[in-house]
Amino acid sequence: MKPFSRAGVSCVCLLVGIAAVAGAQKRPEIERPGVERGATLLPNGWKIKPAGRHMNVGDLPLAMVESADGRYLIVTDNGYVQPALTVVDLKNFTVARKVPLENAWLGLAWSPDGTKLYSSGAAANTVEEFRYDHGKLMPAATFPVEDRDKESETFVGGVAVSPDGLRVYAVNVLGQTLAAIDLPTCAVVRKVPLPAEPYTCLASPDGRTVLVSLWGGAKVLVFDAETLEQTAEIAVGEHPNAMALSPDGARLFVACANTNAVWVVDLPSRSAKEQILIALYPDAPPGSTPNGLGLSPDGATLLVANADNNTVAVADVSRPGESRVAGFIPAGWYPTAAAFSRDGSRAFVLSGKGLASSANPRGRQPAIPEGEGQYIGALLQGSLSVLPVPGPAALAAYTKTVYSLTPYSDATRLSPARAPRQSPVPRRVGGASPIKHVFYVIRENRTYDQVLGDMPEGNGDPTLCLFGEDVTPNAHALARAFVLFDNFYVNAEVSYDGHAYSTGAYATDVVEKIWPMNYGGRGGRYL
Repeated sequence: MKPFSRAGVSCVCLLVGIAAVAGAQKRPEIERPGVERGATLLPNGWKIKPAGRHMNVGDLPLAMVESADGRYLIVTDNGYVQPALTVVDLKNFTVARKVPLENAWLGLAWSPDGTKLYSSGAAANTVEEFRYDHGKLMPAATFPVEDRDKESETFVGGVAVSPDGLRVYAVNVLGQTLAAIDLPTCAVVRKVPLPAEPYTCLASPDGRTVLVSLWGGAKVLVFDAETLEQTAEIAVGEHPNAMALSPDGARLFVACANTNAVWVVDLPSRSAKEQILIALYPDAPPGSTPNGLGLSPDGATLLVANADNNTVAVADVSRPGESRVAGFIPAGWYPTAAAFSRDGSRAFVLSGKGLASSANPRGRQPAIPEGEGQYIGALLQGSLSVLPVPGPAALAAYTKTVYSLTPYSDATRLSPARAPRQSPVPRRVGGASPIKHVFYVIRENRTYDQVLGDMPEGNGDPTLCLFGEDVTPNAHALARAFVLFDNFYVNAEVSYDGHAYSTGAYATDVVEKIWPMNYGGRGGRYL
């Protein structure tokens, strides 16, 4: 495998790491992992083998809602290319139609009677209303939440509808506000500032309160639904995003992306009573990125979409205070949402980056005219997976598959597997090393093969080399004298998340969900 060229990563790439060591040493041979039968290797070194039936639904799907009759599923696509609402015919397992949108991001909610659908207007700072009839969506109204501010790049995120269907609530992420729209008058009747960036909101079943997850505040805020007066502040984990309410409205489940847990809030006492560990291993550092929740109709089982583990955790939450993960379902690349069907028989999983990476041999390069090449941001195709809700035996088999696909384990956390012998890099974290200084050289917007693919010492493809040794003699000399990272796996597509990954070894869900919109010119600040 030629990791960079095959992945199509035209982003931040690590080309040369330079270490002052005692004497030059030959680059050690590294055992390269094979691809498990039926699994797909991603450019970040992880493998996926998603369960169920699959279809492409568009770029970066973030949310989905099922029609009242269970026949259709509506998915909001919110990536680099033009956003859309994708209507999936679940009976025939086909895309019935797509409704192109100027702006959309995450927010998607039904009216109580299922005849209207409300979608976030994202950078337009609106909420869009659609009439719904047997799989058909027709634009009905636009509700301005606030003026569009091109300089601050604010955008509307999650939306919720009151149980009586008379109000829509919407959060403005970078604008840091919560607004209430009166549907009979089509006017914003209340708007309050928030202390940090929100992600989404929920209306309680009794219609008395509105709950807001503070993406940038490690809190859930509770508001009076009529006045939007804040009535409570509940501490949860870092980066709270998705929320789900129990059928009786007593428990609130909150995914906290910068942790490996889902917080369980007891709403009567206004406090978090429990944390559900959703990581594959108990000692794993934060990085699973839980970011989507789906509760079964009976409230006994919770699905958790773990974006950076490519899994859906299945948690038994039937006994308050004793919740536990019963197993894992293998998902596609970067799952963003998971839900049960209305009848509880099926599970729906959205994977933001789809089922495989895609090469971009006609990426931006001198020989290709502007606008005619392949851009990695436009190549990612998110997917929908549908599968029967697994029983104990099926879940055990899925769980076994998940662990076979996962390169991490607690046993190798401090002593990485396949670490090279006779290397100045310690085989265990904290071990002795002759390395005194490290110079970290980053070459932006070039793949490994484009610059160093002509080096016979590396695992590259010379046919993809554009700036070889005759153009970049210094880069080649440094690579030969010190170290050649020919199998450095990048967990990024563009500069936005590439810089985050290269400097912090992690791109948060904020970065992964905002860069496509920002690069597409539809709001979202370059953070």
